[in-house]
Amino acid sequence: MSQARILLVDDDPRVRRVISTMLSHHTGWEICGEAGDGQQSVDLARAMNPDVVLMDVSMPGMNGLDATRVLRRESPRVDVILVSQSDPKIISRQAAEVGARAYCCKSDLARNLVPIIERTLEDRHSKHVEGASLIFERSHSDQASSLLAAIVDSSDDVIISKNLDGIITSWNTSAQRVFGYSSKEAIGAHITLIIPKDRIPEEDGIISRVRRGERIEHFDTVRQRKDGTLIDISLTISPVRDSSGRIVGASKVAREITDRKRAERSTGLLAAIVDSSDDAIVSKTLDGIITSWNKSAEQMFGYLSEEAVGKHITLIIPRDRWDEEACIIDRLRRGERVDHFQTVRRRKDDSLVDVSLTISPVKDSSGNIVGASKVARDISAAVRAAEALRGSEEELRRLSQSLDQQVRSRTGELQELSWQLMRLRDEERRHVARELHDCAGQSLAVLAIEVDQLLQRASTSPGLAAEIEQIRETVRQLHSDIRTTSYLLHPPLLDESGLQAAISWYAGGITERTALHIDVEISDDLGRLPRDLELVLFRFIQEALTNIHRHASATKASIIMSRSQANVMAEVRDNGSGMSAERLCQVSSGGSGLGIRGMRERIRQFQGSMEIHSDSTGTNVFVEVPIPIDQDPAQSQDLQAAL
Repeated sequence: MSQARILLVDDDPRVRRVISTMLSHHTGWEICGEAGDGQQSVDLARAMNPDVVLMDVSMPGMNGLDATRVLRRESPRVDVILVSQSDPKIISRQAAEVGARAYCCKSDLARNLVPIIERTLEDRHSKHVEGASLIFERSHSDQASSLLAAIVDSSDDVIISKNLDGIITSWNTSAQRVFGYSSKEAIGAHITLIIPKDRIPEEDGIISRVRRGERIEHFDTVRQRKDGTLIDISLTISPVRDSSGRIVGASKVAREITDRKRAERSTGLLAAIVDSSDDAIVSKTLDGIITSWNKSAEQMFGYLSEEAVGKHITLIIPRDRWDEEACIIDRLRRGERVDHFQTVRRRKDDSLVDVSLTISPVKDSSGNIVGASKVARDISAAVRAAEALRGSEEELRRLSQSLDQQVRSRTGELQELSWQLMRLRDEERRHVARELHDCAGQSLAVLAIEVDQLLQRASTSPGLAAEIEQIRETVRQLHSDIRTTSYLLHPPLLDESGLQAAISWYAGGITERTALHIDVEISDDLGRLPRDLELVLFRFIQEALTNIHRHASATKASIIMSRSQANVMAEVRDNGSGMSAERLCQVSSGGSGLGIRGMRERIRQFQGSMEIHSDSTGTNVFVEVPIPIDQDPAQSQDLQAAL
């Protein structure tokens, strides 16, 4: 047997290396290729035709779920096993949705991955195609039997036969559809295969009646599917006799009545809901004759149900309101619904009650309007409250004006506090970045040197040297990650060399990590700006590029910065998919995420402005900020501090 070909897909090369090492111990498997994202995996699968694809879920560009959908559509013979760090419940649902063969949590790779691959390959090899059955010449009686069998098998009703011991002897296609068992699984099994345990005594009674030659019609009961769910069915059971007339079994015709039972239960539930509603619910004919009257109607109007049903609806309508009823009937005849119609009705004791009516047409099974249902809510308290509310509106307006002034004042204070918090956060980020660079970075540098020395001493032991080499690579990676984190918190170039150098470094880092090409165009006369302004502009560029990387699906971006005598201008463009009109409106109105709001708040503190334009060709974010004339540039500040 040829080796099984396996394609590894994960955006982290370290994970691919670990999995490749695990699978290399299995002599029957071959790693035919590795891919770092979903699109690459699709391309490699087309070229290499693997048996199994180990697919990571979370990857840049095309993720593993979308890639699996493509593979299942283009190469259905390829089995995909999803690999993810997510919750197993989430992975299992995702695997089922996209048609993956199996899934494995990354935390369980060492324990579960190899058995999962083995089971997947065993399932592939166990598939077989049943040979074509031989065709025999049949007699006329055989043809008649076949015709009867075809009729039974094509029936929409479940048709099953069994012997008197309860053993299933035939099982049509509808039985397979309704109960989930194939004919191979059902024939030869006992009929209790589909009978819930609490219904087994029913079967004993049915067999007894069949033995006596009785026919059982329209017996409503419950049966159980293969997946354990219960369904309502109606059974018709007839004795089956042999050629001598002896009863040898029974045939069952079952019709699923789950929908009918559900409707009956819904009708009963609806009746209970109507009767227990706090609103008065009344139905009437188009001639105004009351046909139903719930308990809340009894409580609201004082008439018992037997007093009201059969009477005209004017029983509870004041005489000066009878014209209302005529208009309501005309609207109902046209099929209209009347919502929240406020009026007055009369109780049995002649007192009046304010009500809100919702009136709907009632139709028969043919769609003809035959009456109306009225839902009446007592709004006496609401009417009194509305009158009191109108009396206090003037006072509320006066209070509102005073409150508006206070809100404006407090809003200004909160905005100032927000700005101070941003500055404190930036200072803390600068401090943390420096600590990471000076402490953790230095310690890792020392550790790297010591590991290199240890590697030199272990040169005579190839096995040990290889393990130390892996440790050295991990230390280097950790050192690089800490350095990147430190620079992202606060790039030292911003303080040391200014905005132009910091932005060029940051853009280059994104290009290196993401392959997003970024053009940086900064005018030579930009010079140094006040330190706070340089930080604000850097954070704006940082947030804009982060949004492009995460959301825009762009391949190219550009940064343009210039200054005039009084202002500095910055613009970030991309060629991505852009934002929808709805999303752009949300962003422009300030209802966006924390990143955009933070950018606006920083720019606002310098009395600057920010504009966002987006369409299908990409997004353009432009800011213009006045240069404070009462602050020295950052370079002068640093020089003064040094002096």
